[in-house]
Amino acid sequence: MKKLIYQILWVITGIFLGALVAGIAFLMAGAVIAFLLFFYIPLAIAGAIFGWWIGPIAWRKIYVEGVRGKKYVIKK
Repeated sequence: MKKLIYQILWVITGIFLGALVAGIAFLMAGAVIAFLLFFYIPLAIAGAIFGWWIGPIAWRKIYVEGVRGKKYVIKK
């Protein structure tokens, strides 16, 4: 259950990252409405894919390999 929640949080973080990049580009483009359809949505989807990809890698590093310390390692 903890791993699933961790994965979902990484996907949400990826969506926010994509939205942030799209928002910055949106402001730089002069706030064109068509920009939302062609950049905002694809960047948010790309962010979700990034989160789905990086989530298991981060899980393995933190909770299996114990990069942040032994107190975070899952004991079996």
